Amino acid sequence: MHFSWQDIPRQLAVPLLKGSVGRLHLVSMANLALELTHSVDTQQALHLLDIASGLLTAAWEADPLDPVVAGQLLSVQNVRPFLPQASLKLAKLFAAMPPAPENLKELHACLAARDTPVTLRYLDARRREEPHNLFWLRQGIMVALVEGRHDWLERWITRDDSLPRPIRDALLGDVYFARSGYREAAEFYRKALRYLPVPTWRERLGESCYRMGLRDEALTQWDAVLVLRPWHTNLLLRRDDVRRERDNAGELPEGRGMVLLYTWNKAEYLDMTLRSLAASNLGDTNILVLDNGCTDATPGVLDTWEDRLASRVRRVTLPCNIGAPAARNWLLSLPETRACDWVAFLDDDAMVPPDWLRLFGRAMREYPDHPVYGCRVVSHHDAMTVQSADLHLDPGGPSGAADGIESGGEPAHIRRFFVSGIHHQVLDFGQFSYMRPCVSVTGCCHLFRRRALDAVGPFDLRFSPSQYDDLEHDVRFVLAGHLPLYQGHLQVRHMRCSGRATWTDAVQLMASWANLFKLQTRYTAEEYETVRAVEHKALLEDMLGRCDA
Repeated sequence: MHFSWQDIPRQLAVPLLKGSVGRLHLVSMANLALELTHSVDTQQALHLLDIASGLLTAAWEADPLDPVVAGQLLSVQNVRPFLPQASLKLAKLFAAMPPAPENLKELHACLAARDTPVTLRYLDARRREEPHNLFWLRQGIMVALVEGRHDWLERWITRDDSLPRPIRDALLGDVYFARSGYREAAEFYRKALRYLPVPTWRERLGESCYRMGLRDEALTQWDAVLVLRPWHTNLLLRRDDVRRERDNAGELPEGRGMVLLYTWNKAEYLDMTLRSLAASNLGDTNILVLDNGCTDATPGVLDTWEDRLASRVRRVTLPCNIGAPAARNWLLSLPETRACDWVAFLDDDAMVPPDWLRLFGRAMREYPDHPVYGCRVVSHHDAMTVQSADLHLDPGGPSGAADGIESGGEPAHIRRFFVSGIHHQVLDFGQFSYMRPCVSVTGCCHLFRRRALDAVGPFDLRFSPSQYDDLEHDVRFVLAGHLPLYQGHLQVRHMRCSGRATWTDAVQLMASWANLFKLQTRYTAEEYETVRAVEHKALLEDMLGRCDA
């Protein structure tokens, strides 16, 4: 497929540059491309139709058992045939499957309770009652992969005689990938590809090869995918970084630095965090911990680590919890941090890999003109669940129940932006392992150039106790003309759930909602549009530079 980023309409280029994964995101862009065919000439319309077909096919491949997406795919196929015969046969098969049951209250209750054994028993019972309704298998795949119940899922898949062989092999490839059994995963993907040349499976085969150390084979597989999908943003970024060996760790960040933590009543997790820091390559970097009024065993944990690491660890003890923004500012105001060239903030329940600082160092040398550098954060219990990646701002609009607030059918208010959540739509098969600019990076683990911090000022105390203070600070950077840099080759494991998973706590929900409302009105609609325009320009320039190279 011929493809040029400058030739596609800006309305489509903006979301596509943010990412090309996630079933909902892909379907949304496919629908947009189809709408745009009515406002361009015939040649452009055919090109957009090709892109829409590819986006819908990728959405179907992300969840091939979904009858709705399979039906959408067939609708486009009827207008302009493009599917290989084998794929067309499977799409027709799954499009004819029974829809989701009408009453799903019991399933929703199981999922909300996060009681995995109960949920699996419920799914087992439903599947015995409706053995040919693949809706239950779809739910089982997601629950088992997220919760790490790989043996249970493998039994489900291998015992299902109704699954077409290539689908079964690809699903088993996913199971072994989740187990970190990359050699076995590669074999299953190869088997599936012999029956059906699905680009998504080839992409995962490439990622399996990469994780086995077979870099050339990985690049070969990815190149074959990009021939068919030259619009595949995530893979373009991934492939380019690996080709240029930018995925490897570099030297430690230049100059004097310090690791900063603030903690409140997480003694067990703090101990794990400090253990991961002690096992990492810190060079001559020291650690400064602010005890934010802890009343648990935290003082004893800090005593232990001060003994183990001697002068490498220092603490500041406060009599009460002053919240995250004030704790950050307190640490940044100390003479030893003022003298630093850079500082890295780390949550008290986040575990870093041994080369984390060297990966930040690599990003700082590859992209030297950025004020803050972030990373890819995954669940500590399941590394395939991405809690945060590169964050972008989508246009605003009415908000209400979709944000967790019941509003009687009326919008609670008009939002000036939404935070893009593409990474929440997929499990991590390597799609977010790349470097590039973005609007914001997670505050769970991020590194600042000290001079940049001094230029934009401290964290805003209005976002206490902890929600959205990091996002507001990053927006301030962008308005000043400097974007954060996402270093997705650095994976940090985070103990705490984030995002919508925290909404079961009413107090936390209200605090989060209040701070989000503050952030929505902190800047004007025009300023948020400026943020989006600045980012789009940077994403496009970064992509064009890679394509030229």
